[in-house]
Amino acid sequence: MITKIRRRAFRAFGTLAPETAAGWFERVLLTPRPAPKQDTPVPIAPHHSARIPYGDGWVNVTHWGDGPTVLLLHGWGGTSTSLFAYVDPLVQEGFKAVAFDAPAHGQSAGVRTNLVEYAGAVMQVGNFFGPVVGTVAHSFGGPASALAAAHGMDPGRVVMLGAPLSIYEMSLEVADAIGLPRKVAELMATRLARRLQFEWQDMSTDKLVSKLAAQMLVVHDRGDRTVPFANGVAISEAAGGRLLETEDLGHRGILTDRSVISQVVDFVADSPSKRVTA
Repeated sequence: MITKIRRRAFRAFGTLAPETAAGWFERVLLTPRPAPKQDTPVPIAPHHSARIPYGDGWVNVTHWGDGPTVLLLHGWGGTSTSLFAYVDPLVQEGFKAVAFDAPAHGQSAGVRTNLVEYAGAVMQVGNFFGPVVGTVAHSFGGPASALAAAHGMDPGRVVMLGAPLSIYEMSLEVADAIGLPRKVAELMATRLARRLQFEWQDMSTDKLVSKLAAQMLVVHDRGDRTVPFANGVAISEAAGGRLLETEDLGHRGILTDRSVISQVVDFVADSPSKRVTA
């Protein structure tokens, strides 16, 4: 909870020292904070663990089953355990479920990370365990999977759960919430894009998925307070994909809801006997 006093302090900090404030804001944004704890069932299927080299470190990977690979990508602050509820249903359907901790998350190396680095890790793990026939991505994992696909990885059938439309806009909203001047957030974003050599307009999820040849299912809750429902609508429309609307599950309830999991697995498996309803 940001108090009025702290907001005024951040406002003064950003006004008096915008360059320093922008550097501080970048470090804060790129340092993952643990997501709220959630009761997630531990998979019954036997698992195997590995460390896959990536950059100067590694990503921690866990996988189950022996069939075609389905990648499970968690959101910002999450870990590979975030999508554990999807593991057994996928394995029972004949897939190999592969989940990993993104850079600077869980047991993977690093302190700070970003969308480009996460997308690179998706490509690394996908290449190692591929070919990939499906990707199930929650929140920040959504744009990461889309960016990986834009750089040549075949994600198979794609499912995005509560995915954000624009990381850039979300960073501005964070700045507004804590009281930093908008110009500080914009300065931070400009410097980050320059350093990582990309243009923000090319990083929006709707633009990325509009070029995706894969079939897509977007799952979004109408009451999502973290990523508004309109984000899911825009992403599904841009991809020409299906939209599964949920109620009363919020941003993280879609990770454990049995009905959602069943429909996601059916979509990935392309079961002809079942249909995903919007």
